[in-house]
Amino acid sequence: MDNKADIREAKKKMRALLTQSRKDMSDGDLHREDSAVASYTASLLRARSGTPATIAAYIPRRGEPGGGILLNALHTQAPTILLPISGPGGILEWSSYKGDSQLRPGRLSISEPTGERFPTAELLNCDMIFVPALAVTPEGVRLGKGGGYYDRALAELEEISGGNPPITAVLLYNGEIRDDLPVEEHDKPVDIIITPTGIRYLNDRARLGTTY
Repeated sequence: MDNKADIREAKKKMRALLTQSRKDMSDGDLHREDSAVASYTASLLRARSGTPATIAAYIPRRGEPGGGILLNALHTQAPTILLPISGPGGILEWSSYKGDSQLRPGRLSISEPTGERFPTAELLNCDMIFVPALAVTPEGVRLGKGGGYYDRALAELEEISGGNPPITAVLLYNGEIRDDLPVEEHDKPVDIIITPTGIRYLNDRARLGTTY
């Protein structure tokens, strides 16, 4: 593609295609794939050396991989989960998950925790960060929903960690690893991809500390 405008337009069209594809999934397919994704995610955390003390995650809506069962699956393996809070200017803050009763709808109508807030730098203490995506390339470059929240957060972690941020993982449905995604120069790959068919490690760093 010739310029940034072309790539952004291509991303917009791809987001619409992928979003519609998720909406078209049947309840049975969603349940089956959500259950598999949640199971593999819990297995990933169990396979790390020792139970992760802290992870960062998010609460999927219906039609996002893991669905309503993901958070509980994560909480069985990680005692501390930081969840995002959407702020103005595309900036994320984070707060600890203290149970469903301590959640409320946030700026984007997504449930958010109501406790003490932390800046993104707090995620340097995480053993793993689960990042939402609509799809990734085979190399792990993700296509998000276009708000840029996670792009900013991950770029900040890359900078302040000196190029050694926590491991990142995305959760996807079948068919969402694609080699036709438009990619910009600043787009960075994740370390692990989890789908209903299994766990894909994209580098040795991601495998480090895993017991299988």
